[in-house]
Amino acid sequence: MTLMFATCLLSVISVPTVFALMARMSVQPPATSADTVCKESDTVCSVRLVVEHKLTMILEKEQALIYPQNGRLTASTNTSTYLTLEQEKRVITADGYRSILVIAINGQFPGPRIEAYVDQTINMTIVNKLHTDSITVHLHGIHQKGTPWMDGVAYITQCPVLPGQTFNQVFEAFPPGTNMYHAHIGDQRSMGLYGAFIVYPRKTPEVIGLNQIVILLQDWNHLMDPETAYNRMLTQQFDFNTGKVINTTYSVDRAKFSRFEFQSGLINGQGRHWVDASTNNGSPLPRFQISSGVTYRFRIIGAMTLYPMRVSIEGQTFKIRGSDAFDIERTMVQSLVIHPGERYDFIWQGPSNTSQKQYMLVAETIETPESLNNNKYHAAEAILEMVDVTGPVNLNPSKAAPPNCNIINCTVLNCPYQFYPINSKTTCLTFNDLLNNDPIRETDKIIGNKVDNEYFFNFGFPGQNGNTPGSVNAREFIFPSVPMLTQSDEISTLCDEEQCRREWMCACTYTQKIPSDKLIQMVFTNIGNGAGWSHPIHLHGHSFYVMKMGLGTYNPDKGDLIAQNQDIICTDGREFCSTMRWRDSSWDYGNVTGMNEDPPQKDTIVVPTGGYVVVRFISDNPGMWFLHCHIDLHNTNGMGMVIDEGYTKPTTPIGFPVCRNFEFKALPTTSMATRFRFGAENIIALGLVSIWFTMQF
Repeated sequence: MTLMFATCLLSVISVPTVFALMARMSVQPPATSADTVCKESDTVCSVRLVVEHKLTMILEKEQALIYPQNGRLTASTNTSTYLTLEQEKRVITADGYRSILVIAINGQFPGPRIEAYVDQTINMTIVNKLHTDSITVHLHGIHQKGTPWMDGVAYITQCPVLPGQTFNQVFEAFPPGTNMYHAHIGDQRSMGLYGAFIVYPRKTPEVIGLNQIVILLQDWNHLMDPETAYNRMLTQQFDFNTGKVINTTYSVDRAKFSRFEFQSGLINGQGRHWVDASTNNGSPLPRFQISSGVTYRFRIIGAMTLYPMRVSIEGQTFKIRGSDAFDIERTMVQSLVIHPGERYDFIWQGPSNTSQKQYMLVAETIETPESLNNNKYHAAEAILEMVDVTGPVNLNPSKAAPPNCNIINCTVLNCPYQFYPINSKTTCLTFNDLLNNDPIRETDKIIGNKVDNEYFFNFGFPGQNGNTPGSVNAREFIFPSVPMLTQSDEISTLCDEEQCRREWMCACTYTQKIPSDKLIQMVFTNIGNGAGWSHPIHLHGHSFYVMKMGLGTYNPDKGDLIAQNQDIICTDGREFCSTMRWRDSSWDYGNVTGMNEDPPQKDTIVVPTGGYVVVRFISDNPGMWFLHCHIDLHNTNGMGMVIDEGYTKPTTPIGFPVCRNFEFKALPTTSMATRFRFGAENIIALGLVSIWFTMQF
């Protein structure tokens, strides 16, 4: 069928009401012509995303190399003549370190913002203008109910979009809240293939006129493209000035971070490169305008490749509103830890009766100072400018002062551990401490001491003799060569479970079948000899209720992990934890003690090293749903699997693209013409002569 649609770009918006205008104009950063801002009255919200490579620190039209200086940009290192504001807007800065290649969407880095309304039909056209790379785009947080083939995961739900090709994704915007879109093939998110996707509820007074600030966080390495980053993780990373190995770092519990050196933090594609703890390169920071006494809703999106980041506002506290598009009970904190794939909304009121011209919003990694040799500052930063306080803005301010926990309540939300060192006077909150406050929650369907089906999944790097790939239940995930959802009868890489048990570990396309319309309980674990890293686990196609987080045992003085949680026993004999069970068998099938009676909803949850998380959901969305660590490097290394939900899937649209391997076996002949004829006939039979990705619904 053919859908009629309307393009909703800011430059052509004709707003029928003052209220709608208020809703549009209250969002920072202000929308540009690259963004898509749809009206509530639109039946279809049309989006076009053109993906291409761009260079940082270049003025394209003028063909000029640009340099950072004192929070501004200049065309020469020896001048104080800065670019005009119009010119600055045309420069992709990243962290201002040289001129490097990034992925831009509609000319922006990161990609443009999409604003839509719940249950609107989104008609998204993806255009791949990269010369060598295939792409797919996943709508992170969107359930894709009834449209599982639009989930955007290469070789799980669709074929990759090849260079020069176009793909249409048509789906409904649900649930409402702070979501994002990002690449889902390889590690392209690390180069900028991501953006904000905000879905508003309808006719909600709180949305109208609410001041919003959208922040996308990224941990930036300006020396490594995705393939280089992946191979450095497998081998080693070096300081090429000294030839020395760059040591990996760790958090307060001694959970390790993989080999992806943090060089700069970015907020909405901008940040400073800190050479050491006291010196930066003066690259421009993002700025947001704040009025005294006015309340702002911050939408924080964790697009990081690897590092969790602790978000705070200098000298302030704020009130947590929600996570992963669902509201939670309002909680006042000094800071929150956001992991890759998570999103958080918080409320903050601009200080009244202040003479301070600006505040710093900081997202600092949770690496410990000693693991950084006490000489690094790993943070993303933004300037909050008080517009009703007179005086100039310092565009290249000193780094924010650490919180004074003797004055303010230093409560940190979402720690992947139990304690900070006792002398820090800091309190950790986990999702055990939070309650659900979402208007569309259905907790009555999942509460109780009985579930229909229970599954254990262990995420880690188990193995021996140096062979320790990422895995789930000791199965290193191998992507098939055709999409599992739409070409399931052609999959040749599924796991041989007998072989996996016999060899302790295996590399295969790991899947778990679950029935439809059942109460499902999954236990995500991070235990055994493959533990040591914390993992943010993301489930496609669903939001789940976080019933319980089981933590290990920690040193109450120093905060480091001293023993793994003992509630679960690994039964495979080698502590690879390919099979597990509750230590107390009375906990089987839902009778777990200590569960939350009003559990919050999420789609991404950190599983701390040495611990576990119990989640529940109703299996009411048939499809092939990827379940994986949202650290791209871990996912690419095999830490993922597919939840095969329901025995009957929605019918794939007629004409949906197919793809296959380009290999065939030529029969032994004496004639090249005969061999070519055989090959051509097979290619035609396989449907590879014409793969046309553009679809019209």
